[in-house]
Amino acid sequence: MSIKRILIQGALVAVTAMSITACSDDHDSVSKNDSATTDNKVEQTIDKASDQLKKTGDALSDKAHEAGEAINDKATDAGNAVEDACEKAKEGMNAKDSDC
Repeated sequence: MSIKRILIQGALVAVTAMSITACSDDHDSVSKNDSATTDNKVEQTIDKASDQLKKTGDALSDKAHEAGEAINDKATDAGNAVEDACEKAKEGMNAKDSDC
């Protein structure tokens, strides 16, 4: 799943939870049983939103870790290529020490 899609899903869940919470503040016309049911649903929605946000954070963390590893690999490859080129140049000049 792409990072963009994960962020959008997390944002939608958060907005939905906040909307339901805002709507549940109007208790004047709701009976106590309905109010308790609404409160329970709001808590469940907030829990789901929290879970989704955690999944989103975990997914972003995983992607960031993978990107960091890829950057490290490319930096190592570039360093090795520079070292190889240096050693070839020294060998071409018949240098005593071909290490770089």
